[in-house]
Amino acid sequence: MDNFLNNLLRGLVDYQIGVFVVLILGFLVYIRKFLIALKEWQRSVFGLERSFAQRQLVASTTGLALLLFLLVGEFLIATVVGPRMPSAMVNATPVFDPFGTATTTMMPPVEEATLVPTATVGQNSLVSDCIPGEVEITSPADGSKVSGTVELIGSMYVENFGSYKYEFSPTGAISWTTIAAGNQLKLDERLGYWYTNSLTPGTYLLQLVPLDNTGNELTPCIITVEVVPEE
Repeated sequence: MDNFLNNLLRGLVDYQIGVFVVLILGFLVYIRKFLIALKEWQRSVFGLERSFAQRQLVASTTGLALLLFLLVGEFLIATVVGPRMPSAMVNATPVFDPFGTATTTMMPPVEEATLVPTATVGQNSLVSDCIPGEVEITSPADGSKVSGTVELIGSMYVENFGSYKYEFSPTGAISWTTIAAGNQLKLDERLGYWYTNSLTPGTYLLQLVPLDNTGNELTPCIITVEVVPEE
């Protein structure tokens, strides 16, 4: 139950723009219904006609109140709850984004592929293959400092694409924690968010992992970032 609520809150934060658009459209529709019902109620003379108009007025008023409550709730979740949400492990199962932009599966031409050398931490050897326009994290930049809610920007545009996930790990003993996943191709677009509020300040590895259409993990793109306390 807790996991369901966490996923619900995270969805309301990630897709807040779409939620606001739907709620505002609904609010405008019910305002129109309220005005029409109010005019009918004022014009009604006979008891049955007036009773029907009164029911319509009550129904539209109830709808307006409910939508106003939902709008206030979404605003509080987006502005108060969202920035304080801790990083949570989620499944790597692709998540459908109802407000995402449709993208074709055609591969963009890449003149040169820049390969990042193998990163070695302690006795663990990590292979990183960051290719501009294919598998790449452009923001935050490698070696940068981050805090609070971090928006990840990058590209995920590989052949036989199935999904992707992004994970973090301390730089000591490597232990990857999945942050979130997606199933849409991206080209220097938002990949998702990383909530760092609950993390101990220090240096972390952040990797973007592509998965093909059979579920096999391909070579990830790994960068290093420093989590600092939020001011």
